[in-house]
Amino acid sequence: MYSITVLTLVLCGKVIMGSCDVKLEGSLLKDLVEMLIKKDSDKGCTLFNRKKIPAFSAALNKSLTLSTNEIIKFDIVFTNNLNGYNPNTGTFTAPIAGVYQFSSMVMKDRGKPLVVSLWHNNNRVTSVSMKVSDYTPGTLIVILDLQKGDQISIKSYYNYTVYSNIMNYNTFSGYLIAQ
Repeated sequence: MYSITVLTLVLCGKVIMGSCDVKLEGSLLKDLVEMLIKKDSDKGCTLFNRKKIPAFSAALNKSLTLSTNEIIKFDIVFTNNLNGYNPNTGTFTAPIAGVYQFSSMVMKDRGKPLVVSLWHNNNRVTSVSMKVSDYTPGTLIVILDLQKGDQISIKSYYNYTVYSNIMNYNTFSGYLIAQ
């Protein structure tokens, strides 16, 4: 994928250079290519180095009875690049500033309602409500512009039960999409 991108830029550069000021267009192309292949201290390509991108995904594999505004602690961690997610607190702390996407899926217990909210620092951003019926999942998805140190968590709105088992019905994930 990386080689295709660079090759495409080089070919486009040949077309651009043939029709415009060579110094200006050649310089812009050179700068763009250098940005794409910029090396960092560990000799890897910064743009494509997955260990440099904050990302996490965690699950909950047991049912929990929660109190009002209690944070759900998704304790099974699948991915935690840059260690932004803390399974002991259930909170993601942004290790770098940028635009992040977060998602969470929760399942309510049979015959009981469930309302959960995604919180950014001390502000409720969005919520999902599942009415009384059979086991029902609810999903939250949001994109937020965070500063370094901002915190994201999923909280129960009231005294509710989150249903789960070894199938990992409940998940919380997030990742940087732009810096």
